[in-house]
Amino acid sequence: MSAIKRQLIALVVLVVVGASALVLAHPMTLKGTVAAVERTRIQVKTGEEKQGETPAWCIIDDKTKIFRGKTAVTFEAAKIGVNEKVVVLTDHGADNKMMAVEIHLAAK
Repeated sequence: MSAIKRQLIALVVLVVVGASALVLAHPMTLKGTVAAVERTRIQVKTGEEKQGETPAWCIIDDKTKIFRGKTAVTFEAAKIGVNEKVVVLTDHGADNKMMAVEIHLAAK
């Protein structure tokens, strides 16, 4: 096999591996209303759910930043309510679950 063919094959393999890594771990923005909230997770109803489909749950951990308006607040101070408008920036964790990176709520 010539050197050019080996380089071309290596390039194709590199592109495929890189593309699959992007698909597995891509950030996502959920905009909608709070369907349910617990200390460790938040459920966001986007309005794009198909009939019978459950709204997405996102895990809240110690790294999750919560903003009320432009002010960073704790989970307890945020007092997140059901049916409140919310924007959640997510990423997929190692176990492929959606992790809430940031939660943005309107100022009160």
